[in-house]
Amino acid sequence: MKSSANILAIIILGSLLLFSCSSGSNGKKTEEELYTQAQDYSQKGDFQSAIKTYEEILKLYPDSPRAYKAQFLIGFVYSENLKDYEKAREVYKKVIEKYPDCDLADDAQYMLKTMGKDSLPLISDTGSASSE
Repeated sequence: MKSSANILAIIILGSLLLFSCSSGSNGKKTEEELYTQAQDYSQKGDFQSAIKTYEEILKLYPDSPRAYKAQFLIGFVYSENLKDYEKAREVYKKVIEKYPDCDLADDAQYMLKTMGKDSLPLISDTGSASSE
């Protein structure tokens, strides 16, 4: 009877250990989980939390082939959601400097040139009633 109880205890402890290891090291989220979380924050309007989550991706996965996307998205949140163009400029410049060959480097360059401005130029109507 004692040996059955010992075997059961070992199985339970082993299962708990296996379960805790399979959920990631120390609860560390995967890169994909973090991207999803950041997008959820953005959709809910919690832009500071979105930025922090993208920064966490950069911290935990700095050598990831998608790290440049997190960097770009930080700039995007600053420029498009928070209208903090100064911080956005810093972040977009990092994208260009750290990841010059990535597919978002040109987009970062474009954002630097156009953020805070309407994307379409205003055309004055020379035949308007106000010119009469």
